[in-house]
Amino acid sequence: MKQNKEKGITLIALVITIIVLLILAGVAIATLTGDNGVLTKAVSAKEKTERAEVIENAKLDILGIQSDRNGKLTTGDLKGVLDKYFKDVPEEITAEDIATMELATKDGKYKIKVSEIYNGELEGTSGAMSVSDLKVGEYVKYGDKLTAQTYITKEDGEPDTGYETSQTFNTNTTTLWRVINKKANGDVEIVAVNNTLSDDGKGLYLGEYEGFINAKTVLDNLCLKLYANPTYGTARSINADDINNLTEFDSESVDNPIYTYTVSESMPLYDTLIEETKGYTGAFPGDSIPVFFWLASSCEDTHRDDIYDAYVRCVKEGKMDCELLYTEYSGIGNPNTASYAYSVRPIVTLNSNVQIDTSDATKDGSEQGKAWILK
Repeated sequence: MKQNKEKGITLIALVITIIVLLILAGVAIATLTGDNGVLTKAVSAKEKTERAEVIENAKLDILGIQSDRNGKLTTGDLKGVLDKYFKDVPEEITAEDIATMELATKDGKYKIKVSEIYNGELEGTSGAMSVSDLKVGEYVKYGDKLTAQTYITKEDGEPDTGYETSQTFNTNTTTLWRVINKKANGDVEIVAVNNTLSDDGKGLYLGEYEGFINAKTVLDNLCLKLYANPTYGTARSINADDINNLTEFDSESVDNPIYTYTVSESMPLYDTLIEETKGYTGAFPGDSIPVFFWLASSCEDTHRDDIYDAYVRCVKEGKMDCELLYTEYSGIGNPNTASYAYSVRPIVTLNSNVQIDTSDATKDGSEQGKAWILK
């Protein structure tokens, strides 16, 4: 009688199989996690990419600044860029620091040498501060940064002012400026101490419905043409919001769209913006009062069905006020119109990277003779 032999895995074969599997597993783990492993290389590649992105973004910011400053970069500019991406950036950075300084990124993951971001020359800012350090009310000299320009109303595609003839305005490079507002992004707004008048000594004529419709555009375009400098900032006309911000008047709290109010002498810049208009004692001619000035804001009175009134806001006689340029009565063919010539008051927004010269200890911006000087 034959006996059947059972087939199976011997103990030796099992041990050998396990050993082979362990060897293969070790090889696989080493391939994935070793110094040259796939996972290690992936993590390294990710870190290199993140690190390179910080460097590239910082370089792009620097190029943007240089394009606005004719290729120049100050130590203040460089600090501003480094502050954006790194922590514990020193208050002052020298040219020598560029070659040796190493900074940690905001999240602390990487350390990067400044020389990897910028290794060029720096414009020294010894004895300088940023315009963002200015205070509301301080005086600033800006006219020397302007190129004389001419603006002619109703010409070169400019909108109609509602006045029969055009007027010529030229840049006033001698007027001083005062800080009127500081923005959250570090930019600073300055307002001209003096009004801008036409070359015949009169204000800008605005009248009729065209003057009402186009007032903001004309005023802003005029200020932009005469007072903007691309290296330093842009320009616009003062408007009702600027006065309301200074007086802390909440225009949303009143129902009357043609609200007016007397400005308190406690308002910042009262002496520059309001006092002269309050002190006007001449006869009211209705067409030319240069001490009054337009605001690039308009309003309409539509509270009656049979009358429509259109106004442009202004500052006059110590008040936030407005002038009625156009009245239309329902069913009447000829509306009433008026024309006034008030001055223009420009506002310039200085970029946060603009520097103030502090090397002259007699200049502190506290009065006209001590106006800050822009670098």
